[in-house]
Amino acid sequence: MANYRLSFEDSLFCCQNYTCLPLLAAVYFRLSEGVDIELIGGEVLLKRILATAGVVVVLIVSVPALSLAQGSVTVTSAPGGAQVELKGDAVVTGITPTTFRFGLAGKYRLRVSAPGYETYKRDLLLDPAKETVVDVTLVPKTRFKAMARSLFIPGWGQYYSDQKAKGLTFTLLAAASVVGYVFADNDFDQKFAHFNDRLAAFDNAVKTGASRATLELRKQELDAAQNDAYDAENVRRIAIGSVIGVWGLSLLDALFFFPEQHGAVTVKGLTLSPDYRSQRFGFTLSASF
Repeated sequence: MANYRLSFEDSLFCCQNYTCLPLLAAVYFRLSEGVDIELIGGEVLLKRILATAGVVVVLIVSVPALSLAQGSVTVTSAPGGAQVELKGDAVVTGITPTTFRFGLAGKYRLRVSAPGYETYKRDLLLDPAKETVVDVTLVPKTRFKAMARSLFIPGWGQYYSDQKAKGLTFTLLAAASVVGYVFADNDFDQKFAHFNDRLAAFDNAVKTGASRATLELRKQELDAAQNDAYDAENVRRIAIGSVIGVWGLSLLDALFFFPEQHGAVTVKGLTLSPDYRSQRFGFTLSASF
């Protein structure tokens, strides 16, 4: 609806504003000297009417064809109630279903998000004189997509399912375990290289017919190097196990503890769900017939 404002001169006893229907309006009022009619938000139309004080005047307002179109952006979504953000030269936000009537122009980035659903993103080229309607069907997030992400980076699946704190924990644990493995592997390489050097020295002493004291010394050095290499290898295996453990826990958490689905996985009538009991944890497999 177009709005028109009737602005009265100061000589009138009472000033009022009237809202008229588009294109045609009949306004009844008493005036003393005159009245100005102007179009709000468009080209100003002025029309002065002079009359004797106290006379009732019927004013018929017929507005000529003017360009009153104002562009708008309407965003709807399934499900409704999603957060909408339009970002470009300006930033506007709303909740679906929503309509932005700001005469936006140019390139804007549309972002529609809702808890439990994947974020919808799209670039829009807006015309301030045209109406733009965007109907968005949000795709639900799933535990299998979360698990696939955690397969590549531990914690990514938790970020995907809006569990930021848990995701950060898994990511930090994974990073720490990988760094620990790198140091453990480097230490093992050094210890193993030292063992090979001691083994070569012992073999050389045997081949050259070294004295008994020399052979015993070389043997002691070889045994010490072997023990160090063995210990370093054990540490490296523990580090490898830590990396695998964090990765595996992240996968299982993303699969069985996906938010709002109670940890159950159902495939063709078979349901696998975690079972919590005192001092015990397991899984329950059930089938529906």
